[in-house]
Amino acid sequence: MAEKVKIARQGMTWRHIAIVVTMCLSIFTAVGIIFTAAGLCYRPVAQHFGVPVSQVSLYITFVYLGQMAGGVPGGLLFDKFNAKTVCCVAAILVVVPYIGFAFYPAIWCYWVAGFIIGLGLAVVEFTMTAGILSRWFHTNYGTVTGIVFAFTGVGGVVWNLIGQIVLGPQLAGWHELYIIFSICMLVGTLPFIAIFVKRTPEECGTLPFGMPIDKEAMENELAAEEAIAKGEAEEGFRAKEVLKFPFFWTLLLGAGLLNTITTMSQLFATYVQFLGHEGWYGAEPLVALLLLSGTLEAFASAGQGGGKVLIGFIESHSLYAAQIIGYCGGVIGLLMMWWFPQILGEGGIWPMFFGGLFYGLAYACSTAMLPFLVRQVFGGRDFDKIYSWMISVFNGIGALGATGWALVAEGFGWHGFFIGGIIVLTITFGLLGYTWHAGDKARRKTWFKSDAELAAEAHKAVESA
Repeated sequence: MAEKVKIARQGMTWRHIAIVVTMCLSIFTAVGIIFTAAGLCYRPVAQHFGVPVSQVSLYITFVYLGQMAGGVPGGLLFDKFNAKTVCCVAAILVVVPYIGFAFYPAIWCYWVAGFIIGLGLAVVEFTMTAGILSRWFHTNYGTVTGIVFAFTGVGGVVWNLIGQIVLGPQLAGWHELYIIFSICMLVGTLPFIAIFVKRTPEECGTLPFGMPIDKEAMENELAAEEAIAKGEAEEGFRAKEVLKFPFFWTLLLGAGLLNTITTMSQLFATYVQFLGHEGWYGAEPLVALLLLSGTLEAFASAGQGGGKVLIGFIESHSLYAAQIIGYCGGVIGLLMMWWFPQILGEGGIWPMFFGGLFYGLAYACSTAMLPFLVRQVFGGRDFDKIYSWMISVFNGIGALGATGWALVAEGFGWHGFFIGGIIVLTITFGLLGYTWHAGDKARRKTWFKSDAELAAEAHKAVESA
């Protein structure tokens, strides 16, 4: 038997590490602050301008709309011009409008700023991370990407805990908080992008991590991967086919509603501030919460960070089990946040916070389960196109949720907020459960073969030979 030749591959250099650190810091600061810490200042800004909280939260809706509008143009600019320049401009588009939150004279300025931030964030969050990391990591790309995006949850914990201290018990520090957050985003993005970002490692005299160093071996491996990719593309539904399937449309609606569940967390700080300053209707304010307005969202961020790992592990064994855990975690979390402060008063504060951890399991499904569900049901043939359709609806409905939940809380109170959340959660996982149930049946009748069926075919082929 011939001895297997070990191929020499590009190892991890300080350049590769610098790229990963740059991406982590960009996600940690820009995405962590913009999305997970948004709700800290809703209430004080609304009081400052004399408007409902929903008019303040509307800027997050414009952030989502800006991301939707900026995704394709950002990708084209990234491909056509210098990557470092495009990413630096995108970071500036995020930071400069954000620092204006401390000084804008009218609430409509927040909406315009939100849209501009979304344009920049589309590049920083998606185009830059995917475009750079995919070129720098020939192997372990999925692992590195998972590590980078885990910093969204880390940022949610850190920035909410810092933010509640700066805000103070009377929420008077919101001007300073916006300035501090802006400086943190500036330091965490622009210098690192300007110094370390290169479109390809070849520009730095190295190769993508894991790439064979020998030129012939590299060409052979890339050719083999291309052949495998073409083979995989033959399995699955075509994009035009899926439009006739009811479970495709339940996927789109379920994904969009799941994003509205994630946007509920942007109002957790407002809810805690309500409990601390006003208290449940007719009850005494929970003054112990005056310095803890960001803690519930911090727990929710920690829950979704750990939940991504848990859901990812479970769904590889059973998608039904992952969906059940996500749904039950979400319901239990919302009930704990809703009931414990009412029933136990200040004794229910920490159980309420731990409810945020459970809620994080439902939140985690938005990123950990949806891509897996799409690939399992529809296969790899037109995965990118089908997934992009889902993401468009995901962001579009999510944009409505960012303001919608504030309107629900204003119109129906916090009871309506949590009841509505449980109802939407139930509809969401009902739709996603049907998607998997019907989709699994359809794929088994067409393109999908289980491991047992493939083994049987291989055994039959051997016998025939």
